[in-house]
Amino acid sequence: MDRVDEILNSAEMGIYRIILRKGEHPRLSGSAKLRELLGVDKDCRFTEEEFYDYWYSRIAPADVLSKGMSLDDIFDQDHFENTYRWDHPTLGLRYARCGGVVSVKEDGTRVMEGYHQDFTEHVERTMQDELVVKSLANIYSCLFYVDLDTEQYMSYVNTLHVITKYMPRTGNVRDAMKVFNEQLCKPCDRSMLEEFNNLSTINERLRFNSVARIHFRSTIYDWLRLAFIVCDRHSDGSVKSMVVAVKDVSEMKEMERERMEELKKNIRANRSKTQMLQNMTHEIRTPLNAMFGFSQLLCMPDGYVSETQKHEYFNYIFNSFNMLSMLIDDVLDVADAEHGNYRVEKGRFAVNEMCRNAMLMADMRRHANVNMYFTSDVADDYFITSDSRRIQQVLVNFLTNACKHTVQGEIHLHLSTTENPGRLTFSVTDTGTGIPPEMAQDIFERYKKLDDNVQGSGLGLHICSIIADRLGAEVKLDQTYTQGARFLFIL
Repeated sequence: MDRVDEILNSAEMGIYRIILRKGEHPRLSGSAKLRELLGVDKDCRFTEEEFYDYWYSRIAPADVLSKGMSLDDIFDQDHFENTYRWDHPTLGLRYARCGGVVSVKEDGTRVMEGYHQDFTEHVERTMQDELVVKSLANIYSCLFYVDLDTEQYMSYVNTLHVITKYMPRTGNVRDAMKVFNEQLCKPCDRSMLEEFNNLSTINERLRFNSVARIHFRSTIYDWLRLAFIVCDRHSDGSVKSMVVAVKDVSEMKEMERERMEELKKNIRANRSKTQMLQNMTHEIRTPLNAMFGFSQLLCMPDGYVSETQKHEYFNYIFNSFNMLSMLIDDVLDVADAEHGNYRVEKGRFAVNEMCRNAMLMADMRRHANVNMYFTSDVADDYFITSDSRRIQQVLVNFLTNACKHTVQGEIHLHLSTTENPGRLTFSVTDTGTGIPPEMAQDIFERYKKLDDNVQGSGLGLHICSIIADRLGAEVKLDQTYTQGARFLFIL
């Protein structure tokens, strides 16, 4: 018997006896180990009735109801086993495991004898394991433990219904791999996945690595990632067991695709920027050379240059100055927009007058064989509240571009109230070279030029889109128009 007590003490188990006699208070007695587990001091001299009250009063009230810890529940059974929460006087809330057998004596006295064990460490470890599994379930669609010696698997997490349909919770791992290949994988990636799932090569592939991964296109999601994660190895380094993890990586793949598209876009923009800087060198040098050359002619002695020629040279210098000024303004506008300093100043103005001013500013770029004119659906006394300078800047850009690419025919600026009811639509229509369909989507991007041989920085239309965004308007290319180009500013 001493040997039995020694074994029970080493297992941290206490022995108890509860006696229930009709009309009397329940009594509890137990071994020294039981008193230690219940936090009773060695010198404490509880009566058996007091010992019972001490133990029973510290059971978590919710567990008395939910776990059948009432006396009637206990003594109605031949044997009893349960885990419940118990309030230890110094250690706080603990998990206790108790069990025993019930006997009834001839006089009706009921006696329960059994064991009591502090089960806290085991319960907390189990709860931690469950928490880990639940956490992994939020990351992985499937988790399987695979014993490669027996080629058996056990499923711990499985949220893929098609896998649940074809795979039991436990089974042969080779059969499971067939399900992956045939039910989860699209035909285009099936041979690749079959090669990855070949267990005969697993030791070679995982000889110097603990993880092997593959991405494949799935019948359920766009993309799945399958991973083999080594858990244990034999003494010779071969894999003894591993975890097979399946994760939906469709969102990650989409983000990768978007990043690659953004990278390609930035590379194209950087190339365009380099080209723009090269263009800018030429664009700045051209008006500067003109200004310098004609100013030199104007400095010639009296009589060398006629008054008519002087007037013509002054116009060339003035036009060159305007070209240079517009180029510098474009660069400054883009820089302000990129740094968040681009401002609009709204006020009340006559919209037709603003349109005519834009025509005058662009007229100097018009070819002689081109007729440029303005029409409007509103009267001259029609006023709106917005930023007239920025809207005029958009129209000048549209008109200047039309002048560059139209050598004969007409350029028509029109203000419509009916094309987009409830809004004002400014349109610039020309009979020039037009916009190729492949460039239509990118024409408002930075540094985009229709023709590198035509003057311009490639910033004008991009600035138009910035202004439209600040004013809550729209700029667009009318792709239904095929006789040239037609640009719209919708306010």
